[in-house]
Amino acid sequence: MFHPLEEDLTLLSDSEVEAKMQELSRKYFAAQRLGKPEMLTQIATFVTIYRDEMSKRYLEKSRSGFDGDLDQLINVNK
Repeated sequence: MFHPLEEDLTLLSDSEVEAKMQELSRKYFAAQRLGKPEMLTQIATFVTIYRDEMSKRYLEKSRSGFDGDLDQLINVNK
């Protein structure tokens, strides 16, 4: 997802992205209490962007831990 006001998330650490998501969640609930549907839409867009970034990072970390070598798991010599 792309938004013109979005910063480059690759420059942020995981903890910074998570902190930003928490901040956006607080702002979302505050806007919800104020009854600002336009603001809710914009904040929800950014929450989605940050969640996608975290999902992408977790996927990359899980893939880097898997070497793809299944030779030890499958014994074809029997």
